[in-house]
Amino acid sequence: MMDKQEAERLYESALHTFSCEARAVAELGEHVDRDVFLRVVELISETEGRIILSACGGTAACARRAVQGFNNVDRAAQFISPADAPHGDLGMIRRGDIVILLSKSGKTRELEPLLPAARQRGAFILTVTEAPDSAIARGADLVLTLNSGLEACPYQCLSTSSAAAMMALFDAIQICVMLRNGIGLDYFRTVHPGGGVGAMLREG
Repeated sequence: MMDKQEAERLYESALHTFSCEARAVAELGEHVDRDVFLRVVELISETEGRIILSACGGTAACARRAVQGFNNVDRAAQFISPADAPHGDLGMIRRGDIVILLSKSGKTRELEPLLPAARQRGAFILTVTEAPDSAIARGADLVLTLNSGLEACPYQCLSTSSAAAMMALFDAIQICVMLRNGIGLDYFRTVHPGGGVGAMLREG
């Protein structure tokens, strides 16, 4: 059983995590370029292709969540594993698709092979990173730059603040796409009939 001193220390750590992640999200508006953000919304809302996202590690969890969000707002999306991509999965990329590469540091070398293949296949390449001078940013058609500050992790190893900021960014993009494309409750009644949301829509 933890003693009072340990309990105080651990809860202070929890409060620090809450504060770091809340700050990273709250300051997105100060760091994200407005014109680039709106260009991303325009591209995604108008595309007739798919949204293909790729990332590694903790950022891959953000990418997979973004896939689910895009599918929810009528933008066909899927995740491509950087490990599987060079073993034939690059064949999923088609002309007109938007390939989105996510990497906080920009040093995710596993993403680099996607650049020439996506270019050759006729896809538009968007990189989301905190390193606009990185190889995956230089090879992209458009770069959306973040600055999430320090991670909550005392060793700066766990994706915490950066993951919260990345997910909030894609939430904002998806809601803007939804509003721009006039997606309303009738759409959600069709694609989201299950769970609490489905029950709410049936009652409404």
